[in-house]
This record gives sequence, C-alpha cells and structure tokens, in this order.
Amino acid sequence: MKFKFKFKFNDFLLHLATLTVILISIGLWVTVMTSDQRFSRISNESSSQSSASLSTHYRNVQSFYAPGQTYVFQNGVRYQVHDAKRNLPLKFVQYLEKVKLGTIEKMSTTASDYERLLADQNYIMFAYPDQINFTVLLGKKQANSSLQFNRVFVPVKSKTRYLYFGNDKGSRVYRVKIKSGSFRQLAKYVKSAQDRQEVSFLHLKKLYVPFYAKEIKAKEYSYLISYQSSSYYASRLLGSSYRKSVAKNGRTVYTAGYSKRLQIPKEGKSNDHQYLYQNYLTSQERTATQEMLESAAYVKQLGLAEQDLRFFESSGKTVSYINYIEGYPIFANDALAQTQVTMGTESVSVAFSSMNLQIPIPYDGHVKTLPKTATLLKELNSIGIKESEIEKITIGYHIQADKKRSDLITLVPTYFIKVGGSWNSLAGWKKIKAENTDQLMEGSSPSSSSYLSSSNESSSEANSSASSSVSQAPASSQEAYSSSRSQPAAESSSSSSSSSSSSAVSASSASSKEGEK
Repeated sequence: MKFKFKFKFNDFLLHLATLTVILISIGLWVTVMTSDQRFSRISNESSSQSSASLSTHYRNVQSFYAPGQTYVFQNGVRYQVHDAKRNLPLKFVQYLEKVKLGTIEKMSTTASDYERLLADQNYIMFAYPDQINFTVLLGKKQANSSLQFNRVFVPVKSKTRYLYFGNDKGSRVYRVKIKSGSFRQLAKYVKSAQDRQEVSFLHLKKLYVPFYAKEIKAKEYSYLISYQSSSYYASRLLGSSYRKSVAKNGRTVYTAGYSKRLQIPKEGKSNDHQYLYQNYLTSQERTATQEMLESAAYVKQLGLAEQDLRFFESSGKTVSYINYIEGYPIFANDALAQTQVTMGTESVSVAFSSMNLQIPIPYDGHVKTLPKTATLLKELNSIGIKESEIEKITIGYHIQADKKRSDLITLVPTYFIKVGGSWNSLAGWKKIKAENTDQLMEGSSPSSSSYLSSSNESSSEANSSASSSVSQAPASSQEAYSSSRSQPAAESSSSSSSSSSSSAVSASSASSKEGEK
C-alpha cells in the first residue's frame, strides 16, 4: 500500500510540474507578442497614417457620401483640418444619422450673403468635391430633397438649432431644423484636430476651392500594395458559372449569360490593373438620385478592400468614387478615380482599379513642399491654362512606384487640376502641353472607357473672362441668410454674378450673432 501511494503522489507532482511549465510558456509567448517595445513603432505610425478609426465595416450607401474636406475657424482664422485618429467626414455622416431633422427650407440669398455664410465663425464646414442632394445624404425622400448642395454648415454651439446647406453653383442656401440630438461632440473633435492648414477660398467657374496663401508641407506615405485575383472579381460580379474568352483587342473577357461581362487587364509588364464590368439590361431613365444610389450599390458589390472610398464627382451619367488617405484623394494614374460607374439606358459600366493599399510603412519624415495657390496659377498660366479655364483644383496623391519592389508605392502629394472635363496633375498638364499644346483645348470627360485608353473628345472653348473671387465682408449676423424663405424665383440670377477680379475670399470674419434657437 505504501508503494502504491508513493507512486501516485509522484505521478501527480510530475503532471503538476508539466502543467506549470506549459502555463509559463504560454504566459511568456503572450507577453512577447503583445509587447509595446516590439510593436509600438509600427502600430503608432500606422494608426496615424491609415486613420485607425476609419470603421471601414461601416459600408451603408450613405457612408460612400461622406464629405471630402473639413474647415473650422480658430481665433478668427479659417483652417482646413484633418484628424489622424478620427475620420471626421465619416463621423459627420454617423452623427447625422443620430439626430432628428425637420423639413428642408429654401433661403433667400445673394452671392454676398453666401460669402458671408462661408465666413461665419459659428459654423464648422464640411465640403463635398461635387454636388449631391438631400435624399442621397439623408437616405429618405421629402419635400425639396432633390435640391443639390456641396457644403454643410454645422453649428459650433449646440443651442443653434439649424443646419445650413450651401450650393456654390448659384450661391443657394437651404436650412434644416435640428429637432433633437446634437453635433456638440463632433464640433469638439473638429476643433481638437491637430493637422491643419490655414486657408481661404478662390472662386472658380462654379466652385469655391481652397486657396493657400503660404507654401504647404505635406507628408509622403508609403504602402505595401496587393491586387485581388481576376477570379475573385469574376465570382463576385458574375457568379460561379462564367465563361472565359479573348476579345478582339487581346484582352481576356469573362461572361455570364448574355447580360454580364468582365474585361480583365492584360498580364505582364503592361498590366494596368484596370477592370471593366458591364451589365447589359433594359432600364428606364434614372434620376440623378437613382444614379448616385445605384452606383454606390455597384461599388459595394465589387468588394474592394478600400481604405476610405468616397464619392468624388458626378459628370453626365458617370459617378466617380475615390480613395482618401490622410484627408486627400488618391488618383489611380494622375487622371482617374478608383471607380467610375456609368449608367446607360441599356447597360451599366463599372470601371475600377484593383489596387489595394495593404500595409502602411512607418512614416519616415519625408515631406513635399507644394507652392502656394497664387504660384500654382502662375505656373498653369505659363503653359497656356488660364484661370478662367480651370474647373477645379485639389491637393491629392500621385502614386509613385518603387524601383526595387513591385509591391511598394509612395503616395506623393501634388496639385491636381481639372480643365476641359479632365483631371491631371500639374506635372501631367505640363507634359501634355509639351507634347501637344492642342490637347489642352480638347480635354475629355472621364468615363469608364478611359480605362481602355479611349476617350470621347469634347471641344471646350475657354471663357475669356477671369473667374470670380470675392473680397469678404465680416459676417455681422445670421439674419442676412436666415431671415426669410423664398420660392425658386427668389433664388435669382443675382446669386450667380461673376466679377472679373481674381483674389481669394478673405478668412478674416468677425464672429456672427448667435444662431436661431
């Protein structure tokens, strides 16, 4: 009995020792894998580069229609701001869903009233790169919901109970009462954003664009990239039973029945990673709202591993979406957005790039100095592009391939300019001018066919008059743009008056009186 008892006791000690060793090993492994020393540099840098709070799972249709830029006043100076920790435009859309809003009211405005609203320090401004309407943003129809705007003015003080919506085209203003809820926390987020650029506005043909009076030092970012396989997109867009063939232009085409077709890029060094999906169907004429909502649904169907894909532009029947990194858009080849959806009467065409920004490389401190806006305009004028011809200007990222690694790129900030319906970088327009000066007057509107190196040429004769930009008077009160409603007739042509002077809209505005309660 003694021997048997001793044997069991030793066996127990052996199991206990083994279990202890295993637990210690697990504890050491967890400690190593979660060590701040091992991962802090990468995690801290990547969070500041890729905006960890993007909430990319938040992919309802409205999230594709988050604004492009955010502006706020501080100590009488207007700043364009970006928060590396919070996606402020997406936060705006999320807060908008939580509040209860009233009806859409048309306001009686003139160009001077509109400029006064732009300079009102009692509001944070969210700006879209192009016009959208209320149904697209709010997700529901109501009276006046087809009216378009490209700016939203959010009150800084929670006791101000109105949101204002502005349309640069025609200097139109609308307002919606905030029945319940508040944007107070959002205002705090915007005010605390550390990444900021002092800015005023320049009035081009139909749009106010940021005007930078000083040189801008913008960061360069590097990313490891990847590409989804052709079969991935084929299965998502065509289903499991698709057929493979070769088109006359030498590109491989997948088809499903007679209605769906996916043209994939050529293999090898000439691979541009540009796809073209076409869905042939008979459809009734769509409204602008239907085009925007349906186009977002098609983009969602692609399953792109986007960082922050948003609405960028609507031109004719084509709606474009572009990736934003650190507050600025990325152009696929200096001329195209990430995705373009064209709604025809007999088909829908979706042209898209399959490039995925995979892993951000820790920021190495590289910056690029961009010239002030006045210098940019002089450079454009020197190559034959007059200010009166410019439709839009934005800072964006040019994709620079690494010379040694095919899966590594650098995002280099530069100016992008839209002329004659076409986007290109400053360097791109200089190259076009050097090769053929006539092309500057033959700019083609972006379309899905652009991915196939073919375009519809359009003649755009430049307007000889200089674009209008207005000297801003201080905003003395909200009453100038909130005192009365008007019918469409009251939104007169006086709001679209254009002067021949060319200067930035002043940002030195006095604080206006408290808003309506």
